[in-house]
Amino acid sequence: MQRIVLSLLLFCGVVFAAPKVDFKNACVPLAQFSKEQKEVLLRSYLAGESEGFGLTLAAIAWKESCAGEYKMNFQDPSAGNFHAYIPGVINRYPQLKQNGFTQNMVGAMLVDDDEFAAKIAILELKFWQKEHQGNWKNIVKSYNKGYSWKKSSTANTQAEKYYQEIAWRVKELESYFKKKDMQRVALDLPKAQKEHKAIKEQNQNPQKDFYAYGEDSVAHDFKFLPIYQIGNEFAAPYVPKKTVLKDFELLEIY
Repeated sequence: MQRIVLSLLLFCGVVFAAPKVDFKNACVPLAQFSKEQKEVLLRSYLAGESEGFGLTLAAIAWKESCAGEYKMNFQDPSAGNFHAYIPGVINRYPQLKQNGFTQNMVGAMLVDDDEFAAKIAILELKFWQKEHQGNWKNIVKSYNKGYSWKKSSTANTQAEKYYQEIAWRVKELESYFKKKDMQRVALDLPKAQKEHKAIKEQNQNPQKDFYAYGEDSVAHDFKFLPIYQIGNEFAAPYVPKKTVLKDFELLEIY
């Protein structure tokens, strides 16, 4: 009897053993980037170009997420291609409360929506541009460490290293973007973006979205998130469904 029980225990140990996890510990060299990673670099450059941060934003995407490969850092916490500090993002929106659930939702938005993540990163860079009167080195250091690098030698050492890594990546990208394979990716990018947009629109509810802070504020000012919070309730854009009576949105037609 004891042998049977032991055999069963051993069998259960094999069946319910934790699955093997294959971790990748580092970003592959730039020369080995996939087409998707190259597209992230190009889209990052285009997003920041008009504000003078094209190469900077692409370099940050490379440094922070390996061009979209690693979009979450639970230790910070930060998320997205540019690893925006989630509590800092929430602080930009007075209508949002600083709590774990809100952080999860905003983190998900940063991961899912590269355009939103880029706008947040550009906002951050422009803020530090104004604070440091255009000093690029200080802008990059503050993107990484805020004001703390001015107050702490340890933080300053970390920010200085971060700046050097971004500066090196900017130089690498200047020549990398001129290569033929990158030019081919650039030519295909509008088609890829069009396909991505079509898939995104296909997955969205075709009905009109209703935003808590008004459609115009969302459409014309990206400083307003398309999400809102009332009390402890946190919601994505409200999309009314077809109803029996127009004035009673909860009476759904099945």
